[in-house]
Amino acid sequence: MRHAVFLLLLLSVPYTCRSQMIRGWGVEGGAIGGYQFLSITSATSSPVIPRAVRWGFSAGAFVEFLNMPTLSLVLESAYLQEGRKVTAEEVAEAPNRTAGLSPGPAGSTPRLDYVHLAMLVKLRAGKIGFVPYAAIGPKFGFLVGKADDPAHVFDNFKKSDVGVIVAAGIEIVPRRLPLVSLEGRWVPGFSRIYSAPTITIRNQSVELLLLLWL
Repeated sequence: MRHAVFLLLLLSVPYTCRSQMIRGWGVEGGAIGGYQFLSITSATSSPVIPRAVRWGFSAGAFVEFLNMPTLSLVLESAYLQEGRKVTAEEVAEAPNRTAGLSPGPAGSTPRLDYVHLAMLVKLRAGKIGFVPYAAIGPKFGFLVGKADDPAHVFDNFKKSDVGVIVAAGIEIVPRRLPLVSLEGRWVPGFSRIYSAPTITIRNQSVELLLLLWL
């Protein structure tokens, strides 16, 4: 009898550790509004170019570790469609630059496709019901494709991008584990994905996501 109890306790250790280490996992998807921050230093060109959002979608998966009352760590991998919408003001300013970067035709929506890896620290305010939360952490993006770019605007852009994710949302937790989450994000990029003597470009985006826990 003592051997049976010992064996039962021994077998329960991995499950207990797993329940403490992994809170859950799931899939996510939603809309992403991509735009690019252009910094211009040319004396003959405006330093501010009006930004227009290009809407695309994102899809990915996540695992949430550290099943603590208010704190957890999220690892995420996702596919994202970023880029920008070219404005008439940007086209009008293009001849004044010496960087040699053509923006393409006004109204065009050149797209950059990324796969990103992210690690977020997540803080929750509650356990059951509608649980608000906030999260922040770095993300690393890898360029995997381009589209809708007949003017070859993105030909000389870098293949990687580093930024930070700032997120807030609500978990719907009927019992012990969440069922679904709704999340909004602001994702500023730190990397100069294009750099020339008179112009630098960085990615930025906003995201609206639905997360399904499995």
